[in-house]
Amino acid sequence: MSTTLGSFEEFWAASGPFFERIKRVPQIASDEKVVASHTAMLRIREIQEATDRQMQATDAHLDRLASMIATLSESVVRQAQEIESHERRLERLEGTA
Repeated sequence: MSTTLGSFEEFWAASGPFFERIKRVPQIASDEKVVASHTAMLRIREIQEATDRQMQATDAHLDRLASMIATLSESVVRQAQEIESHERRLERLEGTA
């Protein structure tokens, strides 16, 4: 009897039990590497989460800074308009003297 596997998924499902038996062979050095890799991955995840928190805090600070700059810019424009108004009034007063 001949069977043909049509896709990689079918091949993988059919060979899964074979690979599971191979994985059960004791390999202490490999197990230590797996544990070390897992520990390193957990540490990387912790560092990434801390970095994400820092980036969110930085974003919040930048948003506040941008808001302050916009407010300052509006104030400068108002002050410039006020100065121009005073200069025009002074020019009128000097012209009548």
